[in-house]
Amino acid sequence: MKFRNLLLLLVAVVFSATAEAQTTAEKVKSFADKHMKLSGYLQGGFSWDSDAGSTFYLRRARVSLTGDFAQEKFDYRLQVDMAGSPKICDLYFRYKPLNELNVQLGQYKLPFSLENELYGPTKFEFIEYSYLTTYLVRNDGKFDGIKATGRDMGLQLYGGFIERNGYSIINYNLGVFNGSGINNKDNNRSKDVVARLIIKPIKGLSISGSYMYSETNVELDKYMKAPRWSVGAIYDVRHWIARTEFAQANFGGNITNAFYALAGYHFEKPWTVAARYEFINDELHTLDHQRITLGGVYKPYKFLRLQLNATYEMNALNKKNTFGGNLMVSAIF
Repeated sequence: MKFRNLLLLLVAVVFSATAEAQTTAEKVKSFADKHMKLSGYLQGGFSWDSDAGSTFYLRRARVSLTGDFAQEKFDYRLQVDMAGSPKICDLYFRYKPLNELNVQLGQYKLPFSLENELYGPTKFEFIEYSYLTTYLVRNDGKFDGIKATGRDMGLQLYGGFIERNGYSIINYNLGVFNGSGINNKDNNRSKDVVARLIIKPIKGLSISGSYMYSETNVELDKYMKAPRWSVGAIYDVRHWIARTEFAQANFGGNITNAFYALAGYHFEKPWTVAARYEFINDELHTLDHQRITLGGVYKPYKFLRLQLNATYEMNALNKKNTFGGNLMVSAIF
């Protein structure tokens, strides 16, 4: 009899532990479903250039974890890129108490210009970003030595005023950043300051101006001032898209100008076609280029995006003109 009672007690304990474990697992799943969303994309393709030849490539392999708390007043993002050397691209937290005043802390895209922050790789009309974004927003490192996918570590305030039909007429960003690129501590005594103002007078039209004050190391305890500014506009309605920007940077006395203008048409899904003209030049003539790009986007499913670009590039420095083609496939999940 005693053995039977002991056995029943053990069975009761096991069932109780199992039920508690199931309850815990359900709570964890419920929390994850509510506050953790996993997404990402892979981008790779084939490019050909009349000067450099041809190659297959893997451009990006990114995984993101996002979520929000307290009725969307707090949110976060962690994005890792596994292509090449694995690196953290984004890691930030945002507090959004008001439409007019929000705070963002961490590592993320600089709010300089329009293209860098507002057009991600799965939304952008072309495969290659413009000269302006590539060279003046810390994507290439050609002038200030920082190659950081347009990102940095810092703190910014942002928000919008005068609500109208689901958008704010006046929008601003004001941030302070390390100025040393992604996944790096500040390497000097200076901080970068970035400010941007976007005005939306009517739905579909945005006019922007931005400024960035920067100092970078050139030698021990010797800094190079590299301030830059930009102006631009976007017109984006149901079918048509037009965007243009001009930016100027002063890299230690070497004045650099960059400009692009593009226009595109969104057919009834899944087709988009676009064309872009751009140039970049500097006083030392280290990078005087012009480029014309024709592009097409085909997105038959939400998880698949195909892009085809044809380019004609003119290099004033060596007086060499090149043709190129690029096909990129994006798998999105």
